[in-house]
Amino acid sequence: MLPVSSRLTYAADWLRKQLDDQNWIRSTSAAAFIGFVGATYLVPGHAIPVAMIAVTILVACLGGTLVENFRRYFKLWIVLALFCAWTILGAAAGGPGYRASDFSNLLLLGAFFLFMAQVSRVLTTRQILGIIAVAGGISALGSLVLHIVSEPNVFDRLSPLGRGRNPIPGAGGLAIAVIAYGALLLKGAAKLRYLPLQAALMIVLLVAVVWTQSRAPILALGLALPLGFWISRRGGSGAVLAACGGIWLLITGLGLVEPVVKAVICDNELDWCRPAFRAEIWAWVREQIALHPLLGTGPNFRFPREWMSHPHNGLLGIAMYYGLPILVAFGALVVSYARAVSAQGDRTLRFFGIASIIFSFGYMGTDLSNPFAFFNMHYLFLWLPIFLILSSERETVQDEEADPVRSSDQLRQI
Repeated sequence: MLPVSSRLTYAADWLRKQLDDQNWIRSTSAAAFIGFVGATYLVPGHAIPVAMIAVTILVACLGGTLVENFRRYFKLWIVLALFCAWTILGAAAGGPGYRASDFSNLLLLGAFFLFMAQVSRVLTTRQILGIIAVAGGISALGSLVLHIVSEPNVFDRLSPLGRGRNPIPGAGGLAIAVIAYGALLLKGAAKLRYLPLQAALMIVLLVAVVWTQSRAPILALGLALPLGFWISRRGGSGAVLAACGGIWLLITGLGLVEPVVKAVICDNELDWCRPAFRAEIWAWVREQIALHPLLGTGPNFRFPREWMSHPHNGLLGIAMYYGLPILVAFGALVVSYARAVSAQGDRTLRFFGIASIIFSFGYMGTDLSNPFAFFNMHYLFLWLPIFLILSSERETVQDEEADPVRSSDQLRQI
């Protein structure tokens, strides 16, 4: 039997060899991403997805890529540091809705970027989008079956499985799966023998999205797909920003005229005709922005009425919760993203990135009051595309057919 010192030396030598094995690091990171996406779509709560993020960051640290990511994406860390400093300043100034947990939410957002930077090293674009599409399809099918079996009235709103467990964020998660699958179809990933199965996957996803009866996500998805296709082929960063602003204005405007439209076409307040009170909520939000224009109210600020639980608008919510300077900083981040996604050489990833950000702005027209909130489905349809594009190594339009996120040499090692 080996003495204790020899066993420790053997264990240390084994661990060193494992850490030198890049295949082990890549396999662990890839498995963590599959676990993250699968749990987000299928399991309520945040414990498993957050654990997968932590595992991937640990692997990146052991593999020596963590420090490189800090150095390489210095500007992004400056923006995140600004958000953190502003939150601390708001709490110190006695903002009514600032809490210590707000700071941890921003730290998780930074951790998620490190997570996506590592994932982009070990998986191809097709693999990343395929995982999202398949997990979303499984979630959609499971949600529909469970709804039909368990709900007394099958025509009630569908609440998809997963972290959201709510019709609105659930619809956002399923919508990004539709966009991911659409991006794969553009690349010609669909093979003839798998076409019936893939068509069934898309039909199930679309049916589930519609069944949620979440009006803004449905409309945003319907506009994001054709706009993303057109802009990814002919438009630049200006077109991306114009589409984002236009779809936000459109859906926000529809929220304002909704009572007039319902008065014409509805004879009750059920299902699609349920009241939304957006105009009343946004009037109150504008008052709060005027009262707290710099530091905002803080993201934990609560409205005085139950039906007015949050701002129900992403951009108005940022301005109200964090103040106008943070809204400007968020806008600068989106401008940087628009430039990066327009210069993206992989057409598949470019379409996915453009359609996703357009969808996200449409979604923010009536929902997603706080994009910096703790992990939810918006990590899939807003932050995952942003961080995937910003961490991608392909930044030139000449490489039109490039598929991997890393070099071909790295691909062969997996």
